Amino acid sequence: MTDAARQWASSYRVRLALGYVIIVALFAGLWGWSLFGPLTETVIEQQQTHLQSVAQAGVLVLGQPGIDLTASVNSLVTRTDLRMTVIASNGAVLADSEEDPTVMENHASRPEVAAALSGSIGRDIRESATQGVQQMYVAVPASFQGKRVALRVSESLERIRELSAQTRRTGLALLGAALIIALAVGARIAAVTARPVERLAEAAATMASGNLSASVPDESGALLPLAQALARLRVQLRDRIGALETEQTNLHAVLDGLEDAVFLLENDRIAVSNRAASELFSLSPTTRGRSLADVGLPASLASALRRNLELEATASAEIGPDPRGRSFRLTCVPLERTPQQTRSLVVIADITDRARVDRMRRDFVANASHELKTPTAGILLLAEMAENAATDGDTPQALAFVSQIRAEAGRMRQLILDLLDLSRLETGPAEGAITDVREAIELSLAAHSRAASAKGLALEADFSAVSTEDAFVVADRTDMAVALDNLLANAIAYTPAGRVTASVAADDANVRIVIADTGVGIPPEDLPRVFERFYRVDRSRVRDSGGTGLGLSLVRHVVERSGGHVAIDSAPGTGTRVTVTLHRAR
Repeated sequence: MTDAARQWASSYRVRLALGYVIIVALFAGLWGWSLFGPLTETVIEQQQTHLQSVAQAGVLVLGQPGIDLTASVNSLVTRTDLRMTVIASNGAVLADSEEDPTVMENHASRPEVAAALSGSIGRDIRESATQGVQQMYVAVPASFQGKRVALRVSESLERIRELSAQTRRTGLALLGAALIIALAVGARIAAVTARPVERLAEAAATMASGNLSASVPDESGALLPLAQALARLRVQLRDRIGALETEQTNLHAVLDGLEDAVFLLENDRIAVSNRAASELFSLSPTTRGRSLADVGLPASLASALRRNLELEATASAEIGPDPRGRSFRLTCVPLERTPQQTRSLVVIADITDRARVDRMRRDFVANASHELKTPTAGILLLAEMAENAATDGDTPQALAFVSQIRAEAGRMRQLILDLLDLSRLETGPAEGAITDVREAIELSLAAHSRAASAKGLALEADFSAVSTEDAFVVADRTDMAVALDNLLANAIAYTPAGRVTASVAADDANVRIVIADTGVGIPPEDLPRVFERFYRVDRSRVRDSGGTGLGLSLVRHVVERSGGHVAIDSAPGTGTRVTVTLHRAR
């Protein structure tokens, strides 16, 4: 059976009409049974009563004096299909409407005759001995010429069967007409009754398909409460679905606002993921329903995820770095555990920056400890040597050792000052701080002019690009001094000969400060790390120059603290060019 046939067979209208058909068929069956069963018996019983009435009428005729028995019998059944017989008390036939009594056998043994001669009404159905056909007999007691006789009336069963058949045909014709009328009326009633129910069913199906804007038909009568309830249900569903959609939108907005990647897993398949997950792992928007094994997570992360999903309690782990240098913190929270389904919440945080900061902090502590330990050990050793020289009376040597102690102490002091500046720069910038770049550069050049002259370097400032305008930046004056001092100190320290130039350019949004030198330059492999704390391109030369390894790190902190950025361009033998870009103050 096709789907359309099944739908038609299960429709309310068909079932209602089928109910009418079954009821009509039941009554038709009862009617047919009455036509083919009790009808014949009823006809026989009616005919026996009729024969009894005829016989009793004949009893009245026989009781009259001086009648001709044969003529009276014939007159009583003339123009009928009945047969009348008068039997004497000894069983001899006195008169018969169809046969000669003299040739008929004794009837004393006939059941109906015996009953009538005994004073009661006798009835019997059997084959006639004289005619050889099925007959129905009724005999009643009578009196003829003062003697007891039996008056019997009989009729052929063929006639009775013809009456039954005619009655049956009439009944069947009426039954057929009644069935046709009943089916037509039933189909009409089913259609009229089913139409409002079907309208309500169609409205319910439309609602079930998600279309809650469709109207519910107005019905009356017994279906009015159902229509009203369906209309209220539509309103409630629309309100609740609207609330659920709002909650779902809010949930997605919250999840998409998180920086951590979030997955809701059903078994091993993704049910929900947020924008951070797509961005962090370059996932396509259509990840719903996909297996975790198919989305391309890093192997180390996928392996840790499988292990933690098997646990029944919340579990966390830090993984990394992956081939791209990223580190992650994985948290798995089991939500539902059933034999059929496992639901888990997975949160993956990118802790690459934190791991890098932690690594830099550890390196900073180690480097700071080392940098402080080295001059301290040198000072102790030089002090001991100075003491020995003084004891030996070698004053010039003792003074030389004291001079070296002073240099190491100065280097330690500078390191401590740089560390204090670095700690200060890691706090928030002062609000509303504005610095005149031209003035700050002139002050820094003046402070480093002696060191440049000692090496025979030309220390120059180029303000030609801003000669007709002010160049103010959003930065703290002290921060600018720290940055310029370190840039100029590095340029002078790593420039054996030539010049160091500080130039300024500006546009409507930014001011660019360029410190350029003609020094030894920086190898390309070291450029990405020169802004790290304590990183030195050439440790031996830095120590000779008295550097602490924090200069460019301080510059980066100053620039980033002011909302700008710094870039460096250098190559061995061609000098170095550092560009600081800061927001212009208006």
